[in-house]
Order: sequence, then C-alpha cells, then structure tokens
Amino acid sequence: MTTSKRLPRPIGLAAHSFGYLGGWSGAGTPRACPHPLNAYRLMDLAVERGLAGVEFPPAWGLGSLEAATLEEARAYAEQRGLFVVVDGGIVDVEELRELLPAAAVLGARTVRTTISHILCGDRRAVRDSWPDYLADISQRLQAVRGLAEEYGVCVALENHQDVTSEELVMLCEQAGSPFIGVNLDASNPLAVAEEPLEFARRIAPYLKNVHLKDYYVHRTPQGYRLVRSAIGAGVLDVPALLDLCAREAPAATISIELGALHARHVRFLEDDFWPGYPERRIERVLPVLRLREQRARPDDEDWRTPWEREEPAEALATYEMQQLEESVSYLRSLAQ
Repeated sequence: MTTSKRLPRPIGLAAHSFGYLGGWSGAGTPRACPHPLNAYRLMDLAVERGLAGVEFPPAWGLGSLEAATLEEARAYAEQRGLFVVVDGGIVDVEELRELLPAAAVLGARTVRTTISHILCGDRRAVRDSWPDYLADISQRLQAVRGLAEEYGVCVALENHQDVTSEELVMLCEQAGSPFIGVNLDASNPLAVAEEPLEFARRIAPYLKNVHLKDYYVHRTPQGYRLVRSAIGAGVLDVPALLDLCAREAPAATISIELGALHARHVRFLEDDFWPGYPERRIERVLPVLRLREQRARPDDEDWRTPWEREEPAEALATYEMQQLEESVSYLRSLAQ
C-alpha cells in the first residue's frame, strides 16, 4: 500500500493505535488477539503507508533490552528512514535508568512517560493526596534529569487524561532541564475539561512529542463520552494543531495514536469532579462547553465501539485498520 502522496509533515505511527491488534485489549482472556503486532510489524505498517516513524514499548516483540537486540531494531528502522519514540510507563526512576540508555541505542530522542493511572479526569479517589503525588513525580524527574542529559534522550510527560496544562508546565519548570518535557496527547485535554488547542498553546515551550488523536464527543447528563475516531473525523482541529506545532515546536515528533477501544466518560458536570483540581476561571471551561454543544454527535447515535458491542475478532481488526487508513488519507489531503 506504499504511496507517493506526501503528508503535511513527517508523521509516525504509535503502537497504542491498536488496542486489539496490539494485544492490549482483552490481554489474558479469550478475546485477546492471538497474533498481535510487534515492533517490526509496526515499522512495516508505517512504511507501507508512507509514514515517517514509529512509537512502541521498547521490548514489544523484541524480547529483551539487550544491546544487540536493540541495535538490530535500530538498523531496521534506519534502513526504512523511520524515527523511533520509546513508549514507557509511569515515571519510575529505576525503569528510566533502563529505558533511557535503551532508547539511545534504538536511536530514539524521546521516552514517553505517564504520571498516573487516572482516566477520564477522575481524581475523586486521590483528591487529597494529589499535590503530594505530583511533588513525588517532580522529585523522580529531577533524579533522572542528569541521565536524560547524559544520553541525549528527552523524558516526555503525557497528559494521560489526568493532568492539566498548568500542572505539566509546573513539572517541567521544576525539572529545569530541556530534556524534561511534554508528550501532548492531542485530544486528552478534553478529559480534564480543557480545550485541546488552548492546552497545546500552554505546553508548547516544553513540547517534545505529539500523539495525534481525535475523538467523537457524545453528550451525557454528566458531561460527555470520548469515543475514538479516525484523525480528522472527530472534534480536534488538526490543521490548527499541526500549524501550532510547526511554529512553536518544529523539532517535536508527531505520531498517529488512535484512541482506546473503551469510550471514556468524562463527568465534568458533576460537582464532585472538581475537588482536587486547581481553581479555574469559568472562561477556561466555556470553550469545552461550546464544543460539547456544537460538535457532539446526535443523541440517538450508538456511541459504542465494536469492542464494546462484543463484535468478533475480524470486525475488531477491520475497525482498527480502517481508522488508520482513513487517518492517513485525511492527513495526506492536508498537503494538497
């Protein structure tokens, strides 16, 4: 499926676009994909679609972090002209002591990390401990700052439906290093009731990597559900985001990362959603309320993904691949 049509800028493909085909959804159950993708198959998919890079967990299908294994994967990527981003977990000093040198061997400039397991912006269980938790994350980042600088690999904190733009900026400022920055998951700001482009503008000075993700929005009495869509089919202003990245963070890598197979219910209209968040002026929430009213899908439309409808394996695989094809086609249209 190789194509000569160009993209608006180099764009890669992230492993977590494939909840089913990647082996994550239903892992350990009969619903899991019997033959999931790995790093090499992801690289082949990217090349076939004219994409410029990949993002994957470092041992995904490689089996180990031994130098010879990593060097072989690096050579495979370099021969195909692909950049590599390493996909890590929650900021952990010991893990990063392994991942940063492994990323350097892979030729990656960035290790993507997360801050917590929170989804849908739901801080109710941690509202009292959240400030102390962020302080601990800050200390962990400062503990690995020197190692990131030594290897020339950035640690990029993702807004994994848990943190606000102000909190990400605070963590980067406290780290005090150009090798500690942000992984912008483009539509995840909606999970903390922030408008995606405004969020992107605030974190732009620290931007290292972008997950190009789009969502359909379905209204609920409590707020909305975020349901994965192909890039350009949902509520994200993709051209404006790409323009912002080109202007404010031209060195940042960008990859398609389609959303999870589970819809995310963001209950920001409930009173108990907000304790645990920094105070916010209503003007900051109004763009999200307008988006909810103006861009939401019809109320009678089924919001469930094929996974949530318990459709068979073939339908799940088709769904994920079709959204990838639609996303690439849309991005090519922006360059015409």
